[in-house]
Amino acid sequence: MTQLIPLLTAFGLGSIITALIQSWLTQRSKEKERAFQEKQTAYVGLLEAYHRAAVEGTDETSKQFAYWQMRCELVAPHQVRDAIRRIVETNDDRAGRRQADHDMKTAMRADLGITQ
Repeated sequence: MTQLIPLLTAFGLGSIITALIQSWLTQRSKEKERAFQEKQTAYVGLLEAYHRAAVEGTDETSKQFAYWQMRCELVAPHQVRDAIRRIVETNDDRAGRRQADHDMKTAMRADLGITQ
C-alpha cells in the first residue's frame, strides 16, 4: 500500500503537468495565429490602398493609404515600417520608389513567413 500512493501521485501529477503544458501551447498557438491574421489584414489593406492611390490619385485614396499605414505601424516590425516610410518619401523618385516597393513586399513576406 505504501508503494501504491507514490505511484498514484506520480501519475496524477504527470497528468496535471501535461494538461498545463497543452493549455500553454494552445494559448501560444492562438496568439501567433491572431498576430499573423492582424499582420495579414494590415498588409493586404495597405497594398490595396497603395494600388488605389497609384491608379486614382485622389484625396480619398491618400487618406486610405494613410489609414492602413497607421494600422501597419501597430503590428509590423521595423523593416516593414521603414519600407513603407520610404514608399511615402519616394513619391517623385521612380527608381527609389521601385526599390522601396520591392523592399516593402520582401519585408512583408519575411514577416509573414511566406517564401517566394
